[in-house]
Amino acid sequence: MGTSWIRDEYGSEVADLTDQYQAKAIDRRVFMKRLGLSGIGVAAAASILAACGDDEEAAPTTTAAPAAPADGDDEAPATTAAPAEEPAATGPTQGGTLREGYNRDVSKHDPLTTNWYDPAFFAIYEAILSNDPSGADVPQFASGFSVSDDGLTYTFDIPDGKLSHSGGTIDAEMVAEFYRSVQAFSFIAGLAAPVDTYEADGNTVIMKMKNPWIGALGPHKTGYWRILNIDTWKDSTLNADGSLNPESSYGTEFADGTGPFTHDEWVPGSHVSVKRWADYPGSNTPFFDNKGPAYLDGIRWTVITEEGQRATQLENGDIDTLINPAHIDISRLENNSDLTVIRHPEWSGFHLAMNRDYDELFGDVLTRQGLSHSLDREGMVNAILAGNGAATYGPFPTTDRQYDPAVEQFNQFDVDLANQKLDEAGWEMGDDGVRVRDGHRFEFRYLVEDESVQKNVAAAVSAQFAKVGVRANLNVVDRGLAFTEQSRPGRDSVEMSLFFWLWPIPLDVLILFGWSATIPVPNFSHAVEPRIDDAIAAWQQSGTEAEAQAASSEFQLAWAEQLPYLPIMNQNATFVHNNKVHGWQPFVWNLYPYYNDTWIEG
Repeated sequence: MGTSWIRDEYGSEVADLTDQYQAKAIDRRVFMKRLGLSGIGVAAAASILAACGDDEEAAPTTTAAPAAPADGDDEAPATTAAPAEEPAATGPTQGGTLREGYNRDVSKHDPLTTNWYDPAFFAIYEAILSNDPSGADVPQFASGFSVSDDGLTYTFDIPDGKLSHSGGTIDAEMVAEFYRSVQAFSFIAGLAAPVDTYEADGNTVIMKMKNPWIGALGPHKTGYWRILNIDTWKDSTLNADGSLNPESSYGTEFADGTGPFTHDEWVPGSHVSVKRWADYPGSNTPFFDNKGPAYLDGIRWTVITEEGQRATQLENGDIDTLINPAHIDISRLENNSDLTVIRHPEWSGFHLAMNRDYDELFGDVLTRQGLSHSLDREGMVNAILAGNGAATYGPFPTTDRQYDPAVEQFNQFDVDLANQKLDEAGWEMGDDGVRVRDGHRFEFRYLVEDESVQKNVAAAVSAQFAKVGVRANLNVVDRGLAFTEQSRPGRDSVEMSLFFWLWPIPLDVLILFGWSATIPVPNFSHAVEPRIDDAIAAWQQSGTEAEAQAASSEFQLAWAEQLPYLPIMNQNATFVHNNKVHGWQPFVWNLYPYYNDTWIEG
């Protein structure tokens, strides 16, 4: 049997992998591992092996054959697979604390009031659904779900006996009330604006829609919708009048979650830790091998904001797993036989917020376009990310299923055009090399979070602005202060800031940055763009793939031209583990790994 059919049936990635195997560039074990990570099931792998002249029974692969992505999710891009893992000397064993390096500072463990969700959320809480390795929607806290034919009713089955860490029983009414609390208290609730109501009916949660919406399930799989004991949360977080108590210690000193680990310590700038929950009632997640209590005794995430220290700590044995090493260290880690490196495109981006309440600086589109044309995005990808990412000329990463390449007509690097736009906008070059317009110098405070990659990006942007007569004075602050400073209303907020966003469905989160309804948080630019607002309304009314794509394309084109933010680039996600760690398998559909199956050899 020839192999030309493989490219037609399974795509270029699998065909190229087959060519490598036939050329003996990789051995059979690595070939099978990478087929699995590409979503090829056992039966299909056997056919591919037979086509290669290898009729030995195919070894089990790591994932099932891919299902079509759920509506509103993103199509899986190519993944750089990890080397095949050597078989463990023993089966899964219980015990030990996983030490994980994390590339950011940590946020409090409260889905309702946090400003970011970190890997610990995947240990402390369960979502009602999750994505499996093929990208399909599968139950997690729920035991099943269904959607009505008209797309207006979603039904989630809540099994009996689901507990929280405090021992409280989480029934359907508590889940519904938790979701209503998200609508009432979460700054990110608008991400699910087409949802009308959540109600309990016996052992089910009924989600009613204002209109059919292709993106309805997406938000409910993220960290902000991960299920907690709402009674505990209300008792500790709400004042007598029902308002939020800013002094609440929920998520910092304790949490009452539903996942296999309990909150232990939360020390910003240093670490967070969780402990194994011995009474965990078990998971409904079909792709987990371990359905019961976790193998690990605990997990500790160490904050490593200096990127140069991350790989060294892993190589020295100070940590066991690592999220996002320095980009320049990746090739070295890939050549270390004691480690496994997993890379895939990340749903993320770096962009610049420009506070439009400083109208004299950023109020006109010509000025914003001039700033954008001064940025050498490709150069920053190569210099800062070591090529481990891609330039973005619109709001989306290029790997997103709805990405519209028409955005690439905008925002290309062109210093002459940048100067021309700024001249046309009325900015005259001053004697000291800083432009002036109507008595205002083009000089401002420029906020960046204290993390190595972000600081490098911010410094590169500032240097490029200087070449066209714009002075951006860097102000490096810790993560908590960065959110606070950007979240102030009006001119109390900083003039410009660099923001790194991370979200499994880019369109959803970027709506919140660009929507006039979300000023000042998280529309840190305080931007009001009618074209973007109209595109958001169309997306939230979209009931079909065609309607969703049309709304998404208009959103991207309006963003690229009107520039509520300046897009810069996105990076690839990189996860590394010591080979003594097993069952720690991040994949493209979820931002972080799950820890139910993770165990440490020896």
